[in-house]
Amino acid sequence: MNQQPKLEIRQEIPVKSFSVCTYICRQTANRGEYLLLKRCCSYMKGLWQGVTGRIEKNEAAWQTAIREIQEETGLAPDRLYSANTVETFYEATQNCISIIPIFVGFLDAPQTVRLSREHDEYRWLPANPAKELLLFTQQKQIIDYLEKEFIQKQPLECLKING
Repeated sequence: MNQQPKLEIRQEIPVKSFSVCTYICRQTANRGEYLLLKRCCSYMKGLWQGVTGRIEKNEAAWQTAIREIQEETGLAPDRLYSANTVETFYEATQNCISIIPIFVGFLDAPQTVRLSREHDEYRWLPANPAKELLLFTQQKQIIDYLEKEFIQKQPLECLKING
């Protein structure tokens, strides 16, 4: 009689996706400028980032992106795309691997930024200066990716969100 090997049960780290990140861009010629926001609340105070936020009940990730853009900046992107990439990291407070879908929103005409109380400063910056403000390697890689796939060439139409 063949006996099955005994399986060892291991504690696993859950993988969750409960928030989004959106980079707002404005484009001139073949150059993009990215809106970065500086956090002023206790969570990650002083960190520069794109627009981030948690997905609410019965909300699609792209709907979260649009809502958070409005709440945190007062902006309304003229075009929104799935960036077709994610940011991943271990989040100690949740004891999970967090997967954050990335979106990119474009402003085709000037709009006024109105910051929420989560941020106390913003800057429009080209890719390289933007990367200097960003702390995490994946954020910097995402800027490079957005520059290559959304600024230097026409974004893929299949990534456009028509909500």
